Amino acid sequence: MAEIEERFKTLRYFVDGYYNQSIDDDEFDDRIRDFRDREPESLVNALRRELADLQTVIDQGDRDTFRKVEVFLHHNSLRYIEFDDGQAFIERVLRILDHEPSS
Repeated sequence: MAEIEERFKTLRYFVDGYYNQSIDDDEFDDRIRDFRDREPESLVNALRRELADLQTVIDQGDRDTFRKVEVFLHHNSLRYIEFDDGQAFIERVLRILDHEPSS
């Protein structure tokens, strides 16, 4: 599990702080924008890399690794991201992260 913790530490930070149980789904896009606009660019880029890594896990059909990530993310956020919802989650976050920040 230590390997998963290191591999997805930025994703966990994002989920714990910006997509935890207290966030309604209709607020999520705004929370993604908050992350993008408030956090250092290095952290935003780290999240992009980890989401790409998670996308690879999905593309390979590696449900065992995905389940480990899901349990790891759930620990503090109390939020589950299931394998079948992983693709939509990744696409939603990246769509907003990659949109130019409002000035």
